[in-house]
Amino acid sequence: MIDGLLIKTKFRRTSIAFLLTFLPTLLILLTGSCSYSSSRGWSFSDSESVSEQKERDRLVGRKTMRILEVGRIKEPVKARKEARREVAEEEFFRSFRP
Repeated sequence: MIDGLLIKTKFRRTSIAFLLTFLPTLLILLTGSCSYSSSRGWSFSDSESVSEQKERDRLVGRKTMRILEVGRIKEPVKARKEARREVAEEEFFRSFRP
């Protein structure tokens, strides 16, 4: 009988601990998938249009070529990573200063 109570208590504690961990994690994931843009208001990150993605790819390509031409970075893969980082950084700061 005591074993039964201990098992029920452990189960209750485990389920409460699970809920206390799961619910905040779910909330973080849901709010983390939203982004704010001053021109469009709140939107899900996956809802960006194809034209925005094409424009971003074009900017990354131009910036990659420029990095390679200047010789700042010699390897194309590293140059592309750096270009992506710079484009994302510019978009981030542009969102504060429209």
